[in-house]
Amino acid sequence: MKAQFERIHYPDDASWRFFLRELDILPFEWHYHPEYELTLTVNSQGERYIGDHIEAYQSGDLVLLGPNLPHSWASQTPEQAGPHRVYVLWFRQAWVDGLARQFPEFASLATWLDRSRRGLAWSYELAAELEPLFEQLPGASAARRLTLLLDILTALQEEAPRTLASARFHGETLAEPAQRELSPILDSLHRDFREPLRVPALAREHHMSVSTLNRMFRRQMNQSLHQYLTHIRLGHACADLIRTERPVSLVAEQSGFANLSNFNRLFKQYKGVTPRQFRRKFQQAVVHGRPSMLAGSVDNS
Repeated sequence: MKAQFERIHYPDDASWRFFLRELDILPFEWHYHPEYELTLTVNSQGERYIGDHIEAYQSGDLVLLGPNLPHSWASQTPEQAGPHRVYVLWFRQAWVDGLARQFPEFASLATWLDRSRRGLAWSYELAAELEPLFEQLPGASAARRLTLLLDILTALQEEAPRTLASARFHGETLAEPAQRELSPILDSLHRDFREPLRVPALAREHHMSVSTLNRMFRRQMNQSLHQYLTHIRLGHACADLIRTERPVSLVAEQSGFANLSNFNRLFKQYKGVTPRQFRRKFQQAVVHGRPSMLAGSVDNS
């Protein structure tokens, strides 16, 4: 579960980026970036991972992600023939701020978008209404794409979305130097999440004192190293519970929890259900073809 930093490249004729992905399979690619990301996924089904939130998704999955929120989709075989199709729209905080300054009509947009730092999901009904706008994007000019984006963002504000990740897990908008400083530390945590956390060794690896490491991490991630590591381990455990039939005790051990009772306690604390209930509810959701709010449902703020 190593979160990769993704750098988004922008075209010369646009202030934001649109990309249409058409793939036979959506692989699990756990990553983050400083841009907002609006995604409509069609002709696809599988699992969606947003921060510490995991749930089944279906065709018509409409989600907005805030800056630096780790995420991934992992597909299963779609019900219909043809590739999985994903409309992806990226834009920066500076773009949002500039729009609000230049056009009072969009002044509320910045405040509204701030809610997406934990991820937002809309109904399949609204996604179906907006899909024709998304379908126009690939063949549109740069100017027309901009008006389509504004139309979509305006329409999204007309329906109350669901919040996905928990209050303890959310991204922070970081300057690029801070991204460069934080990224290798996150890589180390995701690489070695099964091992006991040794903060002095981690600090030496990244050439800083223990106090500097703790202070910098808490300032940029709004949580401690231990809290973040717990989220990584629980996220890995959720994936194992969904994808395998391994015993809960083995899932706990392979996710970095040396003590089964501690694993069960933390899982219930952060997810609101026991590991066995999590697995059972997810299986039921997939069988009945409906998403279920399995993770990130408890607001431990």
